[in-house]
Amino acid sequence: MPRHEFYLPVKRELAMRAAHFCSNPQCLRLTAGPRSGGERGLGTGHAAHICAAAEGGPRYDRDQSETARRSAANGLWLCRECGDMVDKDIGGFRAEQLRAWKQDHETMIAEVRQHGWSSSIELLRSGQMAPGLAREIIALIEDRRTFWARFDAEFPDRVRMSIEGFRHDLTRLRRDCAAGSPLDVVIVALGQTVRHFFDTVERFDLTTLRCDSGDPDWRAFEAALRALRKSIGYQTAALADSYAIPMQGEYAGYLPRISE
Repeated sequence: MPRHEFYLPVKRELAMRAAHFCSNPQCLRLTAGPRSGGERGLGTGHAAHICAAAEGGPRYDRDQSETARRSAANGLWLCRECGDMVDKDIGGFRAEQLRAWKQDHETMIAEVRQHGWSSSIELLRSGQMAPGLAREIIALIEDRRTFWARFDAEFPDRVRMSIEGFRHDLTRLRRDCAAGSPLDVVIVALGQTVRHFFDTVERFDLTTLRCDSGDPDWRAFEAALRALRKSIGYQTAALADSYAIPMQGEYAGYLPRISE
């Protein structure tokens, strides 16, 4: 039985859509960079199949055509370690789970490109922010279980109130910042991430919505919250890494690893 591997243009498309970061929400390892001792680049990424490339592989779909099996829609970009797990662990990952990874990751990358909070990470790297204020921002996020609790333990209206409280706290902190300062840019970027979440879920009645995998509204809300958590987590990890601030509590285990 032949293996229907991805062609090179499809691999390049998957890498570009993921911005060369691993799409596993618990990894986010960068998979491209400079090669030591020269001017060439080094790639450490892997185009993994959502449904296996050949019969006998993980999540093989016998009804899938060869064209669909080789298409970008059937792939996601991962680091080599995560790609190995996904391609070799027969029962470790479901196709729906991998599609959610891909969708959430691409949503986050689109937000970086469209809303501009990537620039705040560069400012963080410059070391111009006051460490005390950085700790205060991180503490606000650590204290809110909305950013790390299991989805089935959450009530959407409580999520809304918690995130509204977070937005008000950011507004309070911003009053102490000079307009256009590095800290101001970071707070604005976090606020844009929150606003994007509210724009996405405003059509739902959050007072009555409950965890139900069969409800399309719940699935849409869960996807929006997952994207919010990933975006906030990435920004928090960058902030903590820049100032060597140790993360505490259950949120520390949720943070993506961006410094590897």
